[in-house]
Amino acid sequence: MDPKLSELGTTEASGGDARDAVPLTHLPTGRQARIVRVVHDHDGHWRKLSALGIVPGATVYLLQRFPTYAVRVGMSTIAVDTQLAQLIWVAPM
Repeated sequence: MDPKLSELGTTEASGGDARDAVPLTHLPTGRQARIVRVVHDHDGHWRKLSALGIVPGATVYLLQRFPTYAVRVGMSTIAVDTQLAQLIWVAPM
């Protein structure tokens, strides 16, 4: 992870899932995972993700990886680019 991103902090879920966490970009298509961390970047993208329901504790299902990452969160399908997908850390279920 970029050291500059880690300086800004994260929003994290509690529990042991954090040690098994990987960026969303590492989750295989068709897998479900629990969001354990959203990295705070310099551009404030975490605010946009939060407004879309991408928050620690939420369950996501990765529908596709190309041409963009598409995830289902609750009843919504959300598309994010690789830059945003790298900010979302998940624990596969």
